[in-house]
Amino acid sequence: MAATSEAPTSTQEEQSVLSLNKAFQTYVRQMPQDTKKAAQPEIAKFVRWIGADRLINSIIPSEIGEYNEIFGAKTATRDATERLSAVKLFLTFLKKKEHIEINLAQHLRLRKSRTAASKAIVRANPTRSVRLTQSGYNEMTKQLASLQEERIRIVADIQRAAADGDVRENAPLEAAREAQGMAVGKIREIEATLKVAVIIDAKNQDETRVHIGSKVELTELSSDKTIKYQLVEPNEANPLASKISIVSPVGSAILGHSLGDEVKVKTPRGQQVYKITKTS
Repeated sequence: MAATSEAPTSTQEEQSVLSLNKAFQTYVRQMPQDTKKAAQPEIAKFVRWIGADRLINSIIPSEIGEYNEIFGAKTATRDATERLSAVKLFLTFLKKKEHIEINLAQHLRLRKSRTAASKAIVRANPTRSVRLTQSGYNEMTKQLASLQEERIRIVADIQRAAADGDVRENAPLEAAREAQGMAVGKIREIEATLKVAVIIDAKNQDETRVHIGSKVELTELSSDKTIKYQLVEPNEANPLASKISIVSPVGSAILGHSLGDEVKVKTPRGQQVYKITKTS
């Protein structure tokens, strides 16, 4: 008698067809009303960023890490950290219900924000300087101008939304006020940084050693893969632009080392060894 293949379980069938948007809707339906109002918009933003039609079992850890870097770093306030925790609870729910096999929630790390840390440093020592590359200083200046224009636009949005009806049940007004708070917070952070900024003079640095502002090329010895970074202070860090912080695992490990050195770095994939093959 011919062998028959085992029929897939209902959980396996659901995993293969469940889109991120459908999973989001399922999660929201079971949420308590007192937490739904605050958490739903943040999870919806996450769903849009990943892709509403994506099958949830196609999401990979590096995407969660990238989301954490982008939105966790750029919305660096206590409220933003609390909102990111809503996404972490959503991912935990997906794993608990066996909709996904990998625990993606562990890749969304809710750590103390750079903004909070920067403000604490400025309060403790208002004369402390912040070293920036020229391109980083220019980028911050450009971002400040953009945020100031955005703040004016948000004020107009608030005025329009407030005129539309009952402010107690006015979602556009609430969203505009939240956007205003985030913009104002970011403006103050950038203004405080620029006030104490010192532009790094690369001409006076030893190009054979890795320092703040260095552009380095690293070779991962286990795979022969080459990566390029510029080492900067936390205020200027932007992984998407290959600018890594001096307090990041790779940044702190290579800081002060010389061309040709081999450096051990603890990464999520385990300990890796990198060789500094170029620095400038």
